[in-house]
Amino acid sequence: RREEESFVLDLEETLDSLSSIMITRRKAAETLANPGPIEEVDESELKTTRSYPKRKSSAVCFSTSRKIAYGAFYLFWFIFGLLVIRKTQNAIAAVRYVKRHGESVSVSLIENSPDFKELLYTLDTEFTKPPAFLLLNQYALNMTYNFLCNTAQLEGVHERLVFVTLDSVARDALRAKWPQIRQLYWPTPSLYNPFSFAEGPYQTIYLLRANLAVALLRKGKSFWMMQQDTFWRKSLFDQHFEDDMSFDALFDQIGVDEHSQRAEWVNGANFYIRASNKTLEFFEGVAEKLGHWYTPDMGIMIHQCHTWNTVRCAYMPHKLAHSWEWMYTSQQDAPLIMQLDCETDGGSKLMQLGRFGFHFTEKDGSCNATKVHMAAERMEQGNIEVTRALPSWGRLQFKAYWWIVDYMLWTPIIGPMLKPYLPMVGYILMITL
Repeated sequence: RREEESFVLDLEETLDSLSSIMITRRKAAETLANPGPIEEVDESELKTTRSYPKRKSSAVCFSTSRKIAYGAFYLFWFIFGLLVIRKTQNAIAAVRYVKRHGESVSVSLIENSPDFKELLYTLDTEFTKPPAFLLLNQYALNMTYNFLCNTAQLEGVHERLVFVTLDSVARDALRAKWPQIRQLYWPTPSLYNPFSFAEGPYQTIYLLRANLAVALLRKGKSFWMMQQDTFWRKSLFDQHFEDDMSFDALFDQIGVDEHSQRAEWVNGANFYIRASNKTLEFFEGVAEKLGHWYTPDMGIMIHQCHTWNTVRCAYMPHKLAHSWEWMYTSQQDAPLIMQLDCETDGGSKLMQLGRFGFHFTEKDGSCNATKVHMAAERMEQGNIEVTRALPSWGRLQFKAYWWIVDYMLWTPIIGPMLKPYLPMVGYILMITL
């Protein structure tokens, strides 16, 4: 009986506790629904109360930052994908263009041309030293005039030049302005319009250059290949490279100096080729690849110079021939010639050169010899003011790509293995161009 009475008492106490809890919760709910007058709270309580919202705000900010990071990540790869697709389309279009128009610049067509046979006669009867060939359509006339003004005071230079004119406008305009300059007129409709870096016509004009080299070498003619976007401080011909029998082919090179990661990479703007079966085979290989691959001609030359054991390739020292990169160094040891390329838009190239002080023609087409002399002096003094000319989009892209390439070539073991092959895929890697 006592045990039963004890159990009943415990049960009653438990029920009373539950009832008390329920009453307390009901009062709390009523207080929230009908709040009374606000009581004063000391500052310590306020600080404690505010701590929770701060943690909540921080969490919200973290969540927003993470969303932005994810958005930027997906946006980057979306844009990258679009650039890859665009580059793929450009590559396909360029190769198709070359295949469609390659026959108009073929070796057989050049060799059987009466104009080419007349050129060979001129070389035999009027030239005592190898000629220098430059290619020209009407959209490069201003650049050509600038180059001819630059070299007009250098003895014996113009007598060595032969311009391959690709349309009648270029032929007639050059003949009118500079009648003493020799020409090989080679009308090529696929090259009549303006074009830019790595496009179909860009590839076609270098296929023409390679096929012309093959045609000349088959006839036993040594030659120079040159480009108009080059400043000559002194004559390159005075170096007597043709008399040096230690090489078969002599190329300019890119990179800052002989210790650069890209040293002994062909620039391709100015080079000398000695006629032989070895160099003939070399340029037949270049022409064959240009007709089917989306690759720069200098990339093919680099690959063959570094992997073929037949042709002896040599390179002009940077102190004699340099690229535009010299202007962004300490400007010591001014080169004899400097190629002023690296503009993807040929239409704006001369304007960019003018900003560096390398524009030598007046509005009437006459030459300003004073400007030529001043440009040479600025080079000798290392005083080319690159900061005065804002870098173009094309130049910025090339500087970025060269930085990436230098880093890749610097990588131990892998870098030296990549060096002969990386230029071959240069167009593909340059997805922004």
